[in-house]
Amino acid sequence: MKIIDILEEDKMILNHHFISKKRLFETMANLLSEGSANGLNIYHSMVEREKLGNTSLGNGVALPHGKCLPDNEIRACVIKMAQAADYEAVDGVPIHVVIGIAFPEKTTALHQVLMKETAFLFRQHRLYKNILLAETKEQMTDEILKGFQLCSNWS
Repeated sequence: MKIIDILEEDKMILNHHFISKKRLFETMANLLSEGSANGLNIYHSMVEREKLGNTSLGNGVALPHGKCLPDNEIRACVIKMAQAADYEAVDGVPIHVVIGIAFPEKTTALHQVLMKETAFLFRQHRLYKNILLAETKEQMTDEILKGFQLCSNWS
């Protein structure tokens, strides 16, 4: 399973106005809950994970995530900021792109691989720049797919 397999255009936001991490996590929880009662669980799992250590990847990208869904469910969202946001990133670089992932409460090695590959994918500077240039969700999806295909060719 790859991030491109679970990412849907209705789980993308372009030009999001960052107010705080708390509000960002609330926005992601609302996107990922799909109208179910899981929103609060998703929010709390992301906050608890962030307490363990900052989820920034560096170079303007963050990957907040949490374990909170029923077995075998994974949901993902992508948010592009309207302007650079202070995420307290480990490298001090403000973020522009956030990828949120909600995992099942009980994760497996496959989930760990998905997380590792997603982090690798979104650390690619070319993909980051192309996402910043994307003006529509379709363009963002195309750029992520191109980035994935390029990374797949490297391995």
